[in-house]
Amino acid sequence: MTAQSPADTTAAMALYRKAAAQFSSAKTMRAGFEQILISPLSNTPRTTRGEMLQRPPLRFAFRFTDPAGDAVIADGTALWIYLPSTAKGQVIKLPREAGGAFDAIGRLLAAPADRNEVQVMPERDRVGGEDVRLYALTPRAAGAPFERAKVWIGADALVRQVEIEEPGGLRRRLRFTNMRLGGTLPKRAFVFDVPPGVRIIDQAALLGGGTRRP
Repeated sequence: MTAQSPADTTAAMALYRKAAAQFSSAKTMRAGFEQILISPLSNTPRTTRGEMLQRPPLRFAFRFTDPAGDAVIADGTALWIYLPSTAKGQVIKLPREAGGAFDAIGRLLAAPADRNEVQVMPERDRVGGEDVRLYALTPRAAGAPFERAKVWIGADALVRQVEIEEPGGLRRRLRFTNMRLGGTLPKRAFVFDVPPGVRIIDQAALLGGGTRRP
């Protein structure tokens, strides 16, 4: 492991704080993504790809191109999980608070000093051919939506990659490409249109044992 000087650590933390400030002040974010999920049961990676759009703090959309048609969308009032690649004919509707589990960058950059212990890792790394700094995060409080995480940040203070280990052992790695902050997003970026014939499974209805169709 490469030793790092106090000055190097200070500079790396300044970069992390700049990334957090950029994210907190951005009205919108847009990026391509590649997601790798590793289940603790199978230990077999599952790779998906698509585009992520976000308008903090309550709206984001993961629209998948591989598998095509899958989507996870927070519209400001509810979270919609539509995965016809694995669960045909249904969409799960959850309260908006459930969206925090999918907001990877917000979980790791919003109020970082308050929520997480941040450690600068001494090793140098590259993501997508670019030099990045690597950070290890540990939640300060019990009950956080992740056990531990890593964040890779480029010299422009944009997040290139995150990796999260959730309490159940699921590992989620997201690599971002062409990230843009503050740009114009499509008008219906955060609208989920329920396809004809698709059953809505509402959390409140589910607790009562029911389902409904649009």
